Amino acid sequence: MDPFSVCEVHPSSAKGVDNTDLVKEIEAPETYEDLLQPRFAGRVGIEASDVDWFGVMVKAMGEEKGLAFFRRLAAAKPEIRSGHTLMAELVASGEIRLAATIYNHNAERLVVKGAPIRWKALKPSFGRPNAIGVTRRAPHPHAALLFSDFMLCLEGQTILKERNRVPSSRAVDTHLNKFPFEMIDPVITLDEADRWEKLWSDLFLKGQKIQKEAE
Repeated sequence: MDPFSVCEVHPSSAKGVDNTDLVKEIEAPETYEDLLQPRFAGRVGIEASDVDWFGVMVKAMGEEKGLAFFRRLAAAKPEIRSGHTLMAELVASGEIRLAATIYNHNAERLVVKGAPIRWKALKPSFGRPNAIGVTRRAPHPHAALLFSDFMLCLEGQTILKERNRVPSSRAVDTHLNKFPFEMIDPVITLDEADRWEKLWSDLFLKGQKIQKEAE
């Protein structure tokens, strides 16, 4: 599970992230509506392929209110970039002051290196579910099954935590998920993908095709 964040530089999807040299703690957004404040116009970063976050946010806000919010956000001319890792690095370097959509583990990796970046979870926050499994015709199915079991056991989940990823096991204590969040409904990315992708592209990409992130 990869929750989104808002980051200041310190970095952010449902989390914010910002650059601490450029955005002081007292200035950091507390709500999504804060991202529409004039002082952030043209300074908010958004990852170009976060359609599922867009869809779940619109639904959470209520469609009329949600679409109105995103129209105002688009009108504020956010910085659109492809790649969550890149977005975090741009926030840390100061090229982008604040990001509205980022994975918290990308910010954490830079924090441990001393980068001036921090993330915070805005409400509502959402996680993107990930999975592990064995392919139907795996060349070494028993080894694949053992690896899957290992990744889901306490030791494997602890390794994920040590690499600043978000473990799915509640048995692993981590500050990365000590905040309320919901999981993004897969219906958004499966059954409703065409609708949300068109709306997103029209708002933020000038109608261009969405390039899926390869991470």
